[in-house]
Amino acid sequence: MEEEVIKIAIVVLATAVGFTIAGVAGFGGGVVALPVLVWAFGVREAIPILTISQLFSTASRVWLHRAEMDWRVIRNFSIGSVPFALLGSLFFVSIDTAVLVRILGVMMLLFVVYTRMPIGRNFKMKLWGFIPLGSATGFASAFLGIPGPFSSVFYLAYGLSASAYIGTSALGMSVIQIPKLVVFSTNDLFVFRVLAMGVGLGLIAGASAFLGKIILGRIPEAVFPRIITAMLLISGVVLLVRG
Repeated sequence: MEEEVIKIAIVVLATAVGFTIAGVAGFGGGVVALPVLVWAFGVREAIPILTISQLFSTASRVWLHRAEMDWRVIRNFSIGSVPFALLGSLFFVSIDTAVLVRILGVMMLLFVVYTRMPIGRNFKMKLWGFIPLGSATGFASAFLGIPGPFSSVFYLAYGLSASAYIGTSALGMSVIQIPKLVVFSTNDLFVFRVLAMGVGLGLIAGASAFLGKIILGRIPEAVFPRIITAMLLISGVVLLVRG
């Protein structure tokens, strides 16, 4: 019983920290929370719990940054993301969890490499590119659980302001959660514990988005990419070892 309480306390802390970062940087909630959720509940429950939590967090960020959102980007992103989120969800319910954990680890480490390459620093995103980006992100969200870091570089490469980027990407992620929720619910993944943890952590994630809004712009811009890169590196290694 005491061990269970400690696990939940660590999960709550990771959720609060991760989604506060997401409120500032537009991503980071899943990067911080997912490895802890996998440790506490296993990957089969972790991703449905994170899906519910992300819905609360993204909805809060959409509301906070609604005035700056780019609806053309949202339209193109949603065209690509919805069908592939459905496809990715179908893959998730049937894949071996050990393989999934290793994929998560490898993807995190590959992103660390990408952010250090010239292509990651100099790439310029076009509006039409959000359709294939939505497809890749929708699949990754359902299949891997944490697409935020991978898609964020393309949003920023399009030239959105900080507030426009956070609100626009948040609405795109909100749309992705819908087919995931449908598939997970029809495959009996939303047991009571998953629903209770998802809603509870979702309320924390939503409140953390407000805290992120408060501190947005008060911390040097270069700090958060470094934090996210460090989290990706650490989390990737942890998941590879765990897998």
